[in-house]
Amino acid sequence: MMNVTLITGFLGAGKTTFLSRLIREHASKRKLGVIVNDLSELEVDGELLREGHFVSEKEGTLISLFNGSISSDRSADFSRAVAQMAERKIEHILVETSGGSHPTRIIEELKNAPGVTLGAVATLVDARALYHDYDGGPGLVRQLARNENDGESSSENLLADQIQAASVVVLTKIDLVPAESLALMFKSVGILNPAATLAACAYGKMDASILFDAPPYQPPAQRLTSDPDSLPEIQSIVIRDPRPLHPQRFLELYQNHLTLGVYRSKGFIWLASRPDQVLLWNQAGGAMGIELLAIWRSHILAHDTRLLAEEKELLKSQMERSHPDFGDRSCEVTVIGNADEVELFCSKFRSCFCNDEEIEGWKKGMEFPDPWPKNLKKL
Repeated sequence: MMNVTLITGFLGAGKTTFLSRLIREHASKRKLGVIVNDLSELEVDGELLREGHFVSEKEGTLISLFNGSISSDRSADFSRAVAQMAERKIEHILVETSGGSHPTRIIEELKNAPGVTLGAVATLVDARALYHDYDGGPGLVRQLARNENDGESSSENLLADQIQAASVVVLTKIDLVPAESLALMFKSVGILNPAATLAACAYGKMDASILFDAPPYQPPAQRLTSDPDSLPEIQSIVIRDPRPLHPQRFLELYQNHLTLGVYRSKGFIWLASRPDQVLLWNQAGGAMGIELLAIWRSHILAHDTRLLAEEKELLKSQMERSHPDFGDRSCEVTVIGNADEVELFCSKFRSCFCNDEEIEGWKKGMEFPDPWPKNLKKL
């Protein structure tokens, strides 16, 4: 039998960071396979897992399903992915759902899959969001009660359903909240799912035996807060543009125009003030993060005097179809949330790219005001 651990949680809960750490620390101890799901057509999570080199499509240990949820329009692809992993004699599969996925349909699929034992269903909950957006937890319970009285469903219902379907609930990002607030958070989560094992982590670090040694999954006794078909639709829009982002306008966009209906944005960007850096952008709720991922090939080719002639030719061949001004630099960001708010936010996002006059200045070495941290964590 092939064991499966399901990792779910709302948008921005830290699932990919959590999964990456599990893979990094345990891939050498057991034959792990990973199925990762991204709601957007922009494949961010799969790309980040590939960068670690612990799992890969070539070895049959990574399958990335993006541009749709495995709980709905990509469910058939998910079934085939599980079957492929079973054929390859994978010992243990880790499945990361998209943040907009409803867990019950995925759980049913796994429980009915031949040769599969579903172990832990781990729901990750963003402690920072609970602390700031839901009064440390009680605000979530109150909102659910209001929704039930009004006969409505909201994003809180999806979060609650994810918690209630879990056998393990993990509070993430606990380093970003006061330690004394955790007790109230655990109490609030316990109201929604009193049978779940409760855990906490920072940077994805926790006792993995809670997941790997979990008994076969048992469905929760309590009913979920909503019908999956009644939940509001979550939309994603992908913005692609080779131009650099103006660093000051990009910050002001998130300071002045971010609304509650924009749940998540993530992707790869470059700033006019930092033409060398491939930056990973992450926003979940009111939290923003920017990390150094790599150096653009264009910058290496233009500035690295240590390159051999063969290395220069290889880089040039890799950039044959690159932009004449920007080379391989480009921005690709997906924005996820309520349809109307996402469309309005994306229209404002596009105004953050440098205009023609600014691009001419950039070519001549013009300096741009850059309010972002100078020292970045490198992935």
